[in-house]
This record gives sequence, structure tokens and C-alpha cells, in this order.
Amino acid sequence: MNEKPYVLEEYREDLQRCMCCGLCRSLCPTYALKGWESGSPRGRVQILKAILEGGIKENPFIAERIYSCALCGYCLWRCPSGVRTTDAFKAARAFLVEKEIYPGSLEKIEANLLESRNLYGMKRDSWIEPVDWRKAGAPGRALDGREGIVYFPGCVTSFTKEGSEIAKASASILDASGLAWTTLGGEEWCCGNPLILSGKTFHARDFALHNSQAVRRLGARALVTSCAGCYRTFSQEYPRLLGSPGFQVLHITQLIESLLSRGRLKMNGAVSLRASYHDPCELGRHSKVYEPPRRILKAVKGLELREGSRNRNTAACCGGGGILRFTDHGASMEIGAKRLREALALDVEALISACPTCKLNLSEAASKAGMKLRILDVTEVVAMALQRE
Repeated sequence: MNEKPYVLEEYREDLQRCMCCGLCRSLCPTYALKGWESGSPRGRVQILKAILEGGIKENPFIAERIYSCALCGYCLWRCPSGVRTTDAFKAARAFLVEKEIYPGSLEKIEANLLESRNLYGMKRDSWIEPVDWRKAGAPGRALDGREGIVYFPGCVTSFTKEGSEIAKASASILDASGLAWTTLGGEEWCCGNPLILSGKTFHARDFALHNSQAVRRLGARALVTSCAGCYRTFSQEYPRLLGSPGFQVLHITQLIESLLSRGRLKMNGAVSLRASYHDPCELGRHSKVYEPPRRILKAVKGLELREGSRNRNTAACCGGGGILRFTDHGASMEIGAKRLREALALDVEALISACPTCKLNLSEAASKAGMKLRILDVTEVVAMALQRE
């Protein structure tokens, strides 16, 4: 348990292990876009080594390079020396925040989270109206610990148009499962991931503690989320901040796969669609959840799943992670457009992901580039298959 989850000095040995081989650069989305050595994982590692060794001093130029990263984890997977690159970069951001050298856009993120407890600074009630929660019972109701589930939508699912469709689909799936479930309602706070990714980690433990206690008070067996970022935060960051949260954490694709295998959920309808699956970085490379979404989609009647050459460990980033949407929106859109071109080359009608941020970023990139490609979430496809006969 740690008040400061990421401290740069603790990664000194990791940074020394870098052999400067450059393998991390080959599929790095921001290096491919910018072309700077200092904007590559190898370059960032050398910058951080120099800071720790006293060779250079932190400055706005360095901050720009450290924050121009989607934290997609390709370098983490590719590094032959096992350098914990993404964790080191998160520690570097926390270090820069302490030195008060960071992008101004982070101030708004922190203010929204501290004032409204969500990324967008909106009232919690504003997201409940378009979703039919009636079968879930009252938000915050007590549950049977043997089977009860708390569904945690997260900020992007709760407060964006693209995300609201995921919330509706998730609610319909949970209803069809027959499981006892609820939401935290007004007690739901942001999972805290934006604080950790931005380096403003001081309040992250408060968010983790609040959400964990709120779930435990309901007696839930498991927390289920349809957000890849929330899933990684609950399953990896909360143990770092608090120890064991005291309940099981599942991404909704893991739950759906289990329900299908046990006959608790039946997709009888057909969904005629040529589609490819997009691996969210925080669900895929960072959490190793590759197969449940694919097995679900392969079980949908009428859906033809086409796999791109880059998938699973080598999957391309959507451009929306690592708070890049906030620190360099233009780069975020360009990375998203590049991912969309990969999908269009497969002659598909839809690109399906399992993350609201991926859906949001790819949808915006498609709109800006005038690309005719449907961007869907796995939950939306499952909901279609449940409704159709």
C-alpha cells in the first residue's frame, strides 16, 4: 500500500537495464507520428536516466516529451530487457507534477475530479436518465454476496454519447443474465485512473478507498465494468494503493463469456456484419485479456470476424489512452485515423472494441477523417444478438 504509487527513483535500476536496442520504437504510435528520438520509448528512458544522474534538469521540453505518450504498453511488451517502461513514465509524470512542470490541461482534469468526482465535471444524475436501470433495482441496494454484482460504468461510459450506448447494452445484458446487480449510483466516483496517468496521484488513494468501501458496503461478490481503464485500475492500481479490494474484479467481456459457457445467456439472434476486433491497450497488453471478446464475437450468428495482421500483443493503439486526448488531441486523432485505415483495409463494416475510450476516440477520428466505418463495443453487439430472433 502506497500513498505515492509511482516514484521515479524506484525505477532507476529499470532505466539502467535499457540496452538502447531500439526494438521499442518499431510500433510505438507516437514515435511513428512525431519521428523524434526523444519522443520514442528509448529516448524517454534516456531522458529519465539523465535526470536521475543529474545530467539534465527537468524542464517544459522534457515534460512535453513525457506527456506525448499514450502509455499503450507496446514498449513494455517488446522490451527484451524487461524495463517497466509505462510504470517509469507514470512515475516521471508524478515527478514532473511535484516540480510543477506539466501541461495546463491537467488542471481542469484534477479540478473536475475533486469537485464533481468525475472526469467531465458533470452531475452524477445526468447520466442515469437515458439508461433503463429498473431491473437493477435502486442504485446502491444491498446484494446477495454469493452472486450479487455491482456494475461500474466509469466516467466515459457515463458522460459521453458514445459511452451511453455501452451503458444501455450492459444493462440489458445484465438483465438478461438473471443475476442480481446494481450500481453505486451517486456513490460512484471516478476510478482514479486519470489522476494516476496524469501524475496527479496525491488524491488517487482517496478515490480508490471510497469506491472500494462503497462496493463492500453493498455485499457484492464482484465489481463488473465495461471500461478497460477502470478494469485495469481496479485490478492493478487498487491493490498497489490499498491491498486487496475485497471483491472480484471482472471486465464485462469476462462475465459475458462465463455466462455464455454456463448457458445463463443465449444469443439467439443474428447480427449480419463484417467486423474486426480492436484490442484496447489497457485490456489487452496491460491486462492480457485477449480471448474473451473474440470468443464472444465468434459466437454471434451472422457476424464474420476478420483479424488484422496486428492483433493482441502487437495491436495498434486507438490514440485515446494515457490522457493523450487531453495533452495532445491532434496526435490522438492522427493515431486513431491510422488505426481506422488498418481496419478499412480488411474490408469490414465495423470495428468493435471493448472500451468506451477506444470507441470515443475512434468515433471522433472517423468523423473528422470522413471514414465510413461503424465503431461499436462488444456489449452493443451482444445486446443486438439478445434482442433479435
